[in-house]
Amino acid sequence: MSVPAARLQAMPSLAEVAETALPFSPGSISMTPEGVLGIAKPPRPARLHFVAEGLPFSIAVSFDGEKSCSQVWAEVGHIPYTAQSPERRRQLLAVLRAIENLKHVAFVVQEGQKILLFSEKTFDGQASPEDLIHQTVLAVQEARPFLRLLAPYL
Repeated sequence: MSVPAARLQAMPSLAEVAETALPFSPGSISMTPEGVLGIAKPPRPARLHFVAEGLPFSIAVSFDGEKSCSQVWAEVGHIPYTAQSPERRRQLLAVLRAIENLKHVAFVVQEGQKILLFSEKTFDGQASPEDLIHQTVLAVQEARPFLRLLAPYL
């Protein structure tokens, strides 16, 4: 029993992927109708960083084969504990309650009283650079006045 030459030619590419993309996932190897093995290399998740309004922002983009998900976030600061500054805490929480239901961003309070500015958008297909820039500009522009409102209390 002999192995078709096309299958043998796929072996070096399999070895190349094995070195860089371990572990294999169920979708990482494909077979053509002719029975030739191929490598399906999905785009790697991307991470970008920038500074706006004095805050370090991050962008993460992932692609699942059909849709892209882009997330933009920044750590705004921390809510002070009541023992630290009851007046600042009360004012900061009042401002956060007043800025709910924004169209492109959300201010989220995490564990440890950390305030995050967060934006998420899903795109059909792969997100283009223009899509990412558009989402980022919308998020920063919408958040800018509220960041300025929050600044004195952080």
